[in-house]
Amino acid sequence: MTSTVGRFLSLLCGEYSNQKQAFDNPPLFAHILLRYRPIAHLPAGSILLEQTYAVDPKNPYRLRVIRAEEQQEGVIKLWNHTFRDPTRFSTAIFDDDCRNTIQDGDLICLDQCHYQVIEHSGVYEGSMEPNCRCIVHRNGKDTVLVSTFRLEGDSLQTLDRGHDPETNERCWGSIAGEFKFQKTASWATHIPANWT
Repeated sequence: MTSTVGRFLSLLCGEYSNQKQAFDNPPLFAHILLRYRPIAHLPAGSILLEQTYAVDPKNPYRLRVIRAEEQQEGVIKLWNHTFRDPTRFSTAIFDDDCRNTIQDGDLICLDQCHYQVIEHSGVYEGSMEPNCRCIVHRNGKDTVLVSTFRLEGDSLQTLDRGHDPETNERCWGSIAGEFKFQKTASWATHIPANWT
């Protein structure tokens, strides 16, 4: 793992909440908990991602494994994987025993759904890879995912929207702009020493 990836993951890994945003404007923003935790026994750069609603923290609605890899100087690719059976690993973010059973065979690589991350003066900006066409089936139809994030210090801003493949009309996603998360706990010390 390169030093660029190491710096990114050290900043990323931890727990996040958009509590202030959700409490300030509950009609437009749900209160969401977002967590990124290293998976030490998988290849370097492997991170477990969990998203839950604060009102139902034990039932993640999104569970992914991402793998960070520097493909050219200063450009990180985040390989995006889903689980064949997410329910088996719904407790893995805090349950070491469960997390340690995750194997490559449990994962499905989400083709066309990987991210590109570029660093600018300590700020990491991510978006879908150029020419990607990530299809998300939602509300009975296929949509093209447009997703971005910005990581700076303890602040993480994300925006996910689905667009009609033919008309490019927005079909789902935030109408009020980015979700604004603040880090509530860092898990940088959980990154295995042999990754760096």
